[in-house]
Amino acid sequence: MKTLCVAVVALSLISACRPSSLACEMLLQPMDQDPEVLGRWYVIALSSNYCWVASMFNTVLAPSIQLDVTSAGKPHYYDVNFTLKVSEFCDSKSIQFFQKSNMAVEVRSIDDVPKTQKGAIISSRCQDCLVIREDGLVNMVALLSKRPNVTSAEMKEFEVQADCLGMYRPQVLNADFDLENCKPLTNVEVDEKFAAHIPVRVRNMFSGLFTCTSEKLLYYPRAIFGWAQHTLSNIW
Repeated sequence: MKTLCVAVVALSLISACRPSSLACEMLLQPMDQDPEVLGRWYVIALSSNYCWVASMFNTVLAPSIQLDVTSAGKPHYYDVNFTLKVSEFCDSKSIQFFQKSNMAVEVRSIDDVPKTQKGAIISSRCQDCLVIREDGLVNMVALLSKRPNVTSAEMKEFEVQADCLGMYRPQVLNADFDLENCKPLTNVEVDEKFAAHIPVRVRNMFSGLFTCTSEKLLYYPRAIFGWAQHTLSNIW
């Protein structure tokens, strides 16, 4: 009986290979209160409304991205230090952002009052995750977690959220967060080990572009079914 219920719900969620509007409404609920954003976060996965954006970024660079968020000394304003690791090289950049309820947007200073909402935090059942959406010339959505890795169920939910936003299958980023022995990108000299991987990464880029374009119709129904199955398993 339980299997039959799962199948019925999964079928109701799939319409033209997309989640139903009810499923998307559940998964894209805005935050109704300020989430806890302070501390260290790891960028787990990225998705975009353009297939090539996340695919090229991930296959060519294979990056790991770590964020350290601290208070900027004013309510709702935060300092964020981004650390990007590519192979054995690291680079850091600091920005400030404003966050209140489901709104999240980069600002020039703590005196800057955001007038338009270009970024939003979407609800997630993952207790130590953030799902951040940014709208612009290229729309992006990112899954962040306090852990370097998330469970398959948490990833599946994010994949369906991305599809609800009309985006492609998320690219899972590298989880190498050992930053102790990083070489600075400012003095980067491409070593033989890194250079040897470039042709492979370029081939992977073209393969990734083909895959993310062709698999969308085939992949998401399975992801939606898996998400529905996991959801109902917590009910019965």
